Amino acid sequence: MNLYNRTFSVLKPYWKQIIVASTSSALHALFAGMLVWMFGPLLMTLFQVETPAGVADLAPQTVQESPEVVDEIGFFTKLGLELKDNMKGAVNSVVYADTRKGTLFNFCWAILAIVLFKNLFQYLQGFSMAFIQQSVIRNFRDNLFKKYQRLSLDYYHRKRTGDIISRVTNDVMVLNEAVDIGFNRLVTDVISVFILSSFLLIISWKLTLLAMLVLPIIFTFIWFIGKKLRKYSERSQQKMSDVNSVLEEAVNNVRIVKAFSQEKFEIKKFFVTTYDFFKSYLKMTRIRHLSSPVNDTLATIAGVVILLYAGNDILDDKGDLDAGDFMTYLLAMIQLIQPVKSLSQIHIKIQEGMAAADRVFEVLDTKELITDSPQAVTHEKLEKSISFTDVDFSYIPDTKVIDSVSFDVKLGEVVALVGPSGGGKSTLLDLLPRFYDPQGGSIAIDGVNIKDIQLHSLRSLMGIVTQETYLFNDTIFNNIAYGMENATVENVIDAAKLANAHQFIEEFSLKYDTPVGNRGVKLSGGQRQRLAIARALMKNPQILIFDEATSALDTESEMLVQEAIDRMMQTRTSLVIAHRLSTIKNATRILVIDEGKIVEQGDHETLLKKDGLYKRLHSMQFRDI
Repeated sequence: MNLYNRTFSVLKPYWKQIIVASTSSALHALFAGMLVWMFGPLLMTLFQVETPAGVADLAPQTVQESPEVVDEIGFFTKLGLELKDNMKGAVNSVVYADTRKGTLFNFCWAILAIVLFKNLFQYLQGFSMAFIQQSVIRNFRDNLFKKYQRLSLDYYHRKRTGDIISRVTNDVMVLNEAVDIGFNRLVTDVISVFILSSFLLIISWKLTLLAMLVLPIIFTFIWFIGKKLRKYSERSQQKMSDVNSVLEEAVNNVRIVKAFSQEKFEIKKFFVTTYDFFKSYLKMTRIRHLSSPVNDTLATIAGVVILLYAGNDILDDKGDLDAGDFMTYLLAMIQLIQPVKSLSQIHIKIQEGMAAADRVFEVLDTKELITDSPQAVTHEKLEKSISFTDVDFSYIPDTKVIDSVSFDVKLGEVVALVGPSGGGKSTLLDLLPRFYDPQGGSIAIDGVNIKDIQLHSLRSLMGIVTQETYLFNDTIFNNIAYGMENATVENVIDAAKLANAHQFIEEFSLKYDTPVGNRGVKLSGGQRQRLAIARALMKNPQILIFDEATSALDTESEMLVQEAIDRMMQTRTSLVIAHRLSTIKNATRILVIDEGKIVEQGDHETLLKKDGLYKRLHSMQFRDI
């Protein structure tokens, strides 16, 4: 399916609204055309003073030409005269009265009725299309967000946050404009152009052919503009992503910016980015807005030629047009300019939309690396052990972060991972909940490869607490009860007590309804960490993963958090990454990781007796004690 078909296929679920919108568009265009046609007869009624008794002159006149005259006039002219007389006769049958004033009165009622119906159908068309447009926007954004939730962490490491946000906000809006223009205006304007062009042909096909000489020039120009615009539009949308990225980074890192007094640097960086977008957008706008004045100029030239040609015939009392016909022709031609101009923008807008569609579908088509296998099963309980067997992992090809690592964690054990920074400890534990998949080896729970366990079931077994605590801009209650739709106040309070968080929560005036701010900024590091532990406890997980959960805390906070961790680890299987070796003395087993390999393992006392890496790390931490 090509890009155009795929983009406009999103309209299929709304076929009922499309029928209403299309029908309303057609009827709106029809009544707008009727209003134009009424102008000529109305003009003749008002100013044709030589027939004061009425408007008999409006009645259809049968053309009685001799064969020679027919040959001279031509078939198309005769056909136009017959159609014109028939249409005038239809108007006459509605508005005719014995007096000119009576006819004028009927004209007014007819015009009022036409305008009311025209506006009614315009409303129906507008409301139906608004429903379709907003539904399309919502569906694209929902699908993008759903896709983002399914993509692995690797995707987010490769993309900037601003670019991710821009696809959901800016690109979807641009794409929606293309759908709106490509469908909404297309129906109305095509019908309007068809009706008004028919009027022009009926009144004078010669003048209409003369006007159409300029159309090939216009459409060639439109095609050229559209081709250029797609390239500039894609570039402009990328620059908008850059603006979002710089803004997002500056807001999230505002504490660092202020600590290093880099406000001017960030302002300059943002100004440079917005100026790049400004230049890119101006290039696109310059091309886009060039089409309208050029088209207007060409259309005006055609109009002037027609005015000179037909006006001279009328003044010289030659040709087959009377004053009313000519004024109807001019009004129809003026009314034709707007839908033609709108149609000329369709190609341009669609090209902008296709550039946005490329970016949107690029995300939707991104391969999901972490998925459930067809034979995936649920695994509700850890019964025996967790096994890592010859596990290899690389972020960059040929550069191993984890190199042939094998170990087992039995039910109820506390296994600690220690080692120098960058040794691969966090990456190793990220493989267990399948944030990433290893390139070699396997990880199993109770002998079942985790790739054969449903993701939701696998991750439901685990509670994860990391050094960097992630809280939502919500209340304390909702952060602790995150993901628990049926959580009770008692459940949340019990989890908070186990995490040593209940006491400080009670000190807030709003207690559990206290907002924590963006990323938990209203709380201290220790408080945030205890909320994270309470949140993990709410799941009542069998497997606990702690990734340096106390390394960034002060002594008092560390004691409270460590106490909560120790309480939490009772009766559970735990994997702990520890920067401070004092926190893992009581671990069942300690694995020393260096350059992606297990270089030592044993309990605390056993490892201290060895003259290895663990003893050196321990000596470095406790040399001043």
